[in-house]
Order: sequence, then C-alpha cells, then structure tokens
Amino acid sequence: MSNRAGRNGKALSLLIVWSIALGGIFAAIVALSPATHAGACDQIGINISGDWTISTPQVCSGILYTVDGTININAGGSLTLIDGGLKFSKDSTHAGSSLNVNAGGALILDNSVVTTNPNVINPYVKLALTVSGAGSQFVMSNGAMLKFPGWFNSTGASLNITDSAITGFNDTELQNSGLDVELNNDGPIIAWTASTTASLYRSRIDRIYQDTQFAEGGRGGAANFNLTLSGSSTLYAYDSYMNVDYSNAIGIHNEFHVDATSTAYLYNVTIDRTQDPIYASNWTAAYVPAAGGAVNLFRWLDAKVLDRTAFAVAGTAIWSSSSPTGATAQYPDNGPSPIPSGRTLWYLGRTSSGANAWNRTDTNGHARIPLYTDQITSATLPNGQSFGNFRVVLTYSTSTVTDGVSFNAYPAVSVADNTHWATYSFPNVQVRTGPDLEVRQADYTSTLNVIQSQPFVVYAKVYNRGQTDASGVSIAAFLNGNRASQLARVNGLTIVTGGSVNQSLNVAAINTLGAQTLMLVADPDNAINEGGSAQESNNFANITLNVAPPPAGYVAIVTPAASQSVEPGKEVVVTGYVRATGTDAAIVGISLTIELRSGTAVIATNASTSGEAGLFVGTIIVPADTQDGSYNVVVTPTATSIQPQTQAVAIRKNVPFLNQTVPILGLPYWLFFIILAAAAAAVIGVTLYWKIYGLGKMVECGECGAFIPEDATSCPKCGVEFEKDMAKCSNCQAWIPVDVKQCPECGVEFATGKVEMADYQEKMRLQYDEVVTKFKEEASRQLGRALSDREFQEWWRKQPTFVTFEDWLREEEEMRKMGSKPCPTCGTLNSVTATVCHKCGSLMRDAPRPPSGGGSGGAAPVIQTRRPGGSPPPESPSGSQASPYGPPSAQPGAPSGTEGIPRRVIRKPIAPQPVVQKKVIKKPSGEGGDDEGQPDSGSENTTDDEL
Repeated sequence: MSNRAGRNGKALSLLIVWSIALGGIFAAIVALSPATHAGACDQIGINISGDWTISTPQVCSGILYTVDGTININAGGSLTLIDGGLKFSKDSTHAGSSLNVNAGGALILDNSVVTTNPNVINPYVKLALTVSGAGSQFVMSNGAMLKFPGWFNSTGASLNITDSAITGFNDTELQNSGLDVELNNDGPIIAWTASTTASLYRSRIDRIYQDTQFAEGGRGGAANFNLTLSGSSTLYAYDSYMNVDYSNAIGIHNEFHVDATSTAYLYNVTIDRTQDPIYASNWTAAYVPAAGGAVNLFRWLDAKVLDRTAFAVAGTAIWSSSSPTGATAQYPDNGPSPIPSGRTLWYLGRTSSGANAWNRTDTNGHARIPLYTDQITSATLPNGQSFGNFRVVLTYSTSTVTDGVSFNAYPAVSVADNTHWATYSFPNVQVRTGPDLEVRQADYTSTLNVIQSQPFVVYAKVYNRGQTDASGVSIAAFLNGNRASQLARVNGLTIVTGGSVNQSLNVAAINTLGAQTLMLVADPDNAINEGGSAQESNNFANITLNVAPPPAGYVAIVTPAASQSVEPGKEVVVTGYVRATGTDAAIVGISLTIELRSGTAVIATNASTSGEAGLFVGTIIVPADTQDGSYNVVVTPTATSIQPQTQAVAIRKNVPFLNQTVPILGLPYWLFFIILAAAAAAVIGVTLYWKIYGLGKMVECGECGAFIPEDATSCPKCGVEFEKDMAKCSNCQAWIPVDVKQCPECGVEFATGKVEMADYQEKMRLQYDEVVTKFKEEASRQLGRALSDREFQEWWRKQPTFVTFEDWLREEEEMRKMGSKPCPTCGTLNSVTATVCHKCGSLMRDAPRPPSGGGSGGAAPVIQTRRPGGSPPPESPSGSQASPYGPPSAQPGAPSGTEGIPRRVIRKPIAPQPVVQKKVIKKPSGEGGDDEGQPDSGSENTTDDEL
C-alpha cells in the first residue's frame, strides 16, 4: 500500500509540473501573438505613422488606428477594416493627409469608421476621400460610418453602402476644439461622377455640408454645396435617407443634383422634412435634375395575403397594372421591363420567376412589390410627373382578388407616402393546416413581486390558434428580453387546436434589485413551422417584475408534531409557514431546504418554496434502514435573513403486535400465543377426552376405590383380581353375564345411557317434592289443620325426617359412591348415609335387609370382588328401619310386591360434575359356578357397587 501511495504521489506531482509547463507555453504563445488583426495586416500597434501604400490585401480587425499620413490603396491592394477603423490626426500645418482608393484598389469598412480627430493641437478635421479609376471599389456594411467634414469624391468607381451612414461631427464633439463649428459640423461634400455606380441599401447620407456664413465662397441666391451625380453616373437607393430638403433658406438648403447624363432610381428614399417652410409656395425643390437627367421614384406595395381563417397564403401571384391604361407596371431601371432589375431582386431576396418570384407571397403570405410612381425631370420641376395609380390582381389557385392601389405624388416622400400596406383575404380559400402558437400580453398586465436571490414560479399560458395540434412545444423565460439569459424552460408540451396550456415555469433567482422584465417566448427555437415570421410574431409576452430584498423572518414548522413517531421507509410530510418577524406577515417565494438529520449528519433531504400565505409543503422519505432513535427535521431558508427551525421526531419501526416481544420473556407474542394455545388445547383435549371417553375408559376399584383402567384384570393398588365376564345384579344379587341388559333372574333392566343434568335435577326435585308433600299431609293430619309452607317448614325442621334438597342430591351421589341399603318400608335402595327413604319418605333405621332376590324394584347389576388368595370378601348384615309413616302391616326387611319397583328400569342420573364410573366388582376367581345365582346377601352393603 505504501509503495502504491508513493507512486500515485509521484504521478500527481509530474502531472502538476507538466500542466504548469504547458500552461506557461500557451500563455507565451498568446502573449506573443499579434492581437491587432485577424488576418494579414502590415500594421502592428494602433498608430500608423507616415504614408501607407497598400498594394496587397490587408485585413485588420479590432483596432481603431490613429493615422498620421496618407493612405493609398493601389491596384491589387485592398484594405478591409473589421470592428475598427481609421482616425486621421491632422493639424493646420499637416492638413494634406488623405485617403485614396485608386484604380484596381478597394476599401472595405465592416462595422468600422473613417473619421478625423478634433482633439489634437490646432486640429484640422476635414478629410478628402477619393475613390477613382477603373475597378476602384468602396464598400460599407454592418454599421460602418464616414464621419468627417471634407470631400467624398468618386470617379468611375463602384460604391456599395449597406446598413451604414455618411455623416459628420455634432456641435458637442467640436465645442472644445477651437474650430468654427459652423464650418466643421457637417458631413463631406459628395460628388460622384464619371460613370460612378452607387448603391445604397438601408443607409443614410446625413449632415450634408451647409454654410450659413457663406465663408467659403457661397453664391447668393443659390445652394452652397450639394450632393451631385454627374458624368453618366447612376444612383440606386433602397429604403435610405438623403439629407436634402425643401427649405428656401440660403446656406442651409441642400439639393440632390443630377446632370443631363445621369439618373437616380430611388426606392422609398426619404429626405429631411424638418426644414420645410410653412407654406408650400415657399418650398424649394430637393431633387434637381438637369435637362436630360432624371430622378425616378419607386414606392412599395407591402401585401399580406390571408385565407378565410386569417392564415397566411403562400404562393399568391400579384400583378400590377397602371390605371386607367391597364398596362402592366414597368421598371425603367431594367429596360424598361415588367420584371424589376437584378439589383432590386437581390435586395428583395427574390428571383424573377418560380416559387420565390418577386411577385409571389412567401410562407408568411407576404410580398413586397416595387411600383414605379414618379419621375422628376427638368421639364417637371419643381414637381414631378406622377402615375401612382394601379390595379392589383391577386391569384391563388382558381381564386382571384382585385384591388386598387394609389400613392401620393411627389413631393410627398415620407415613409407613409412611400409604402402602401394592404391585407388581402380569399374568402373561399383555406390553406391553414399548421399550428399557430400565441402568448398574449393581455394575460400579463400586473407587476409580479419577487424576492431577490430566490427562485419563483410564473405561469405561461400558450394558445394554439392554428388548424392542427402542436406537439413538442417549448416555453422559455428570458431576463429583460436577452435570449442569452434564459431563466426557465419547459419542453415537450402538446397544445390542441383551439386550446391552450397554462404551464408553470420554475424561474431561477434574480439577483438584481428593482424593476425587471421577464420575457415569455413560445417555441423559442422556431422548431415548429407556424407558417412564417408573421405567425411567430405573437409568440412572446413580457411580465414586469419588482425584485425586492428578502425581509427578516422565521420558519414555523406545523407538521410533523414534536416527538412524532415516524416509521423507517415511510414518507414524512413537512408543512409550515414562513413569516415576517414582528408582523407575522406571510413571506412568499422563499426557497427552503428540508432535511432529516441525526446530529449533523443529513439522512434525507428535499426542497420546497413558500407559497400563498407563506405556506410550504415538502416531503422527505425516511430511509428504510434508519435505526430507531431521536432525529431532527430541519427547515432552512436560502435567505439568511430568515431563521430556520428544527423539530424533533422519533424514528421507530412499526412492528405488528404479534411480532413485538413479550416483556421479560423476550419471545414474540405470536410464539407466546402459540405456546398458550397449545397448552390450552392440551388441557381442553385432555378434559374433553376424559369427559367424552373417560367414563368408559376408567373405573374405580370395588375394593379400595382407586381409579383403574376398565380392562384391568387386577387392581394395581390393592392387588384384588377381577372377574372378566360375570357381574352381580344390584337388585337380586344373582351372578349374571356382564353384557346383558336385563337380569334373567329378577327381570330388572339396567341403565345404558346418560341423563342430562337438567333432566336429572328435575327428576330429583320431583321425587323430593313428592316426599315433602307426604310429610306435609301427615303434618296436617297430626295437627288437625292445613299448614302453610312456612308453618310446615318450621314443623318439619323439628322432625327427624327433615332433609334439604341439597342433602337429597348429595345422598343420591353417595349411594353411587359409597354403596346402598334398602328402605325397610318400601325396599327401595338408598344411600348408606340416607336418613329418609327417597321413595316413600320413611325414616331409615338399622333393620335386616330383604332377602336376596326379593323385591321387585329395578336395580343395577353388581359385581363381587375376589381378594388375593381366593378368600371371599367379608359381608356385613344390613339393618332395616320401618318408616314411622309406613303401613302398620309392613314387615321389616320384607317389602310386598306392590311396594317394590317391579321391572322398573333403573337409570343412573348425571351428577352436576362428570361422574367416573366405578369398576364393577367381578366374581372372585375362587367361587364356583353354583354361586352365581345365590350370592351371599350379607355382603351387599359393603362390597357391592351399583353398575
């Protein structure tokens, strides 16, 4: 490991060294490379000293050179200035410096300037720019400028001025120079001659030289200096401005002079109308052609063609004809011809025919048709000849629309005069098939207050006015209209035809305070073909923002509650408010970070923003593996002026009750309950087993009373052996087979089933009540009157025959457990502890027992035991007691047949608690078979048990 660490450290050190070395080499290259030009340029630095003659192409970029000398551009040479220019520093003793483009040379100004310096000692700011000779060129483009007083002369040259200006200094720029402002605050005097071709496109010729002091040889009654076109020269000007005017004030009036061999073609060229005299009768011509020369004016028909759904119709053909002659409109700069010149077609970006023909509408339904409307010649001065009435025919497929177009005649040459805007509709044509997205400014009229450095949400409503659904629509927000400052964007929207989408935008924080503008733009990349720029023009709207600093405040957490229990793996909803300190006013738009922390460690996090009423709602998901314990929910605003808040929560696994542990035991409740259930089932099972099956499975030993299995052959406690197949009849004491249901000797039936407890108690109650009734009748006879129940009870309690019902039931049970003895009166078997016969109510006394087999009452069979060694069990005689209420003739021990229970089926009642059947006493193994029918009657009360 140590070796690997060492190698890594060496590698890192080597990498750092190489990076520093390469960075130094790169910095040296950058420092030593020329920063003054992008292409080949002989000049290094910003100063050009002395004369500079250029005979090769020179491209100099990014520098405004200070020139102290003359620059000559000769044949084969060119000077291209990009984003820079030339500033001639001249003084009154060095006034001869100039800028000359000679035959075959070219000067190209691309967003560059040629000017002079009024801030030198004894400045001289006039400059002579001369472009002369065959093949000489002068080009201005992209905001280029000539800014100096002096002269701009061209002879046999080609001039191309696009989106540029020719002008001069203003008074402020000259106020500290010491120069005569009136003589130096203008542009150069322009004279283009000797077959010069000049083209102006969207450019200005401004501040043409004026001299109200006539200090430089002015002539009374005429203009001092002018813009002059001569010597078979031609000027083509499109959408440009020339600083000539209609003023009649000598010294400030400027004219455009065209000699007899030259011609000007002016397309929507405007002039200085600020110097117009009040009365038209005092106006002086601005365009002054000599005899043979001409100034031709062209105006624009700016046509927009729509279908019946107001959707742009592309490919509509537009033809114009003069009215009232009906002749097709002509273009004198091309022949004349019904087709504009190539220069005009280039300027329009159109062709002479085809789908992109100059007179066909483009994809926006737009066409700009030039129309020749006026001609100014010496014969028409001071006005011109106007023919600006046209009949226009628009054709699309088989549909046609016609209209008339008229232009105001010269001298009306303002922008409004020079352009006729017209919208034409085909009522029976529908070509609109694409979407047309729209964002309406009317939806954003109020100012939106936002907080500094806090993101916020705006809603951009985008409509689809087109004929098809728009899919993949994007909506973006830009700060102050700057497309490079995108603050929000949503892509992939779908807007159905005629529908709209109100899309929320999460706008990034704005750090600059005060009024700002948020521009909403639908389809900012123009990815959706809406039909052209006309349909794209309604894709934006502006929202006014007021960006304010965040106030002092605090966070109040509402949920979760303090010490609330949260389960791992679940979602926690955190809600609360952001309020201002002191006023508790809601603070809207504050970004918040919501964290679940264990100490300083962040367990889970999310973000939210305070909305209406300062309410914020956020969710955090507790990781599933989070351990139980105490944690904190912390809500922290991004604005430091607002205090965060912490809420304590408890993380606990929500274990189902059955999976929780039993205190002390540590066992899951489910296992504990299973153990309890198993134990209970075992107890219940054993109980049920003993209750359902035990009565037939376990019996008492007739000798010692121990519980023993029914199929046992001897008692495991006392050792007595049992007969297997023989038993005694409990009524006549005869030995009979154990499985018979009726005694073959006395005919008594034996009990074979169970009696329900309710039936048993009811039967016992009836027997008890019968005996009580007999006692009550006897008491009434003795006392000679009827007794009430209370009187009877008081009398009976004093008698020896008194017994309660509970004792009655007890004696019945004891008869089965302890044995029985017959009633001396009726012979019915009773418990050996009974004091009253349960049949006749006679008082039980010790008396001889009735002879074996006598009596006809029903009884159960009994079984005799056999002691070990074969000796028979001892027998004790039973006594008898005559009932004091029995018949006088009754003989003790010998009940009559009518008093017995002949052939009565004796059934064992069910005791209140389950009764375990006694083991029958079987015949001792030593007795002979002749004893079966005549058992010893003396043993009945001590050794015989009821079956």
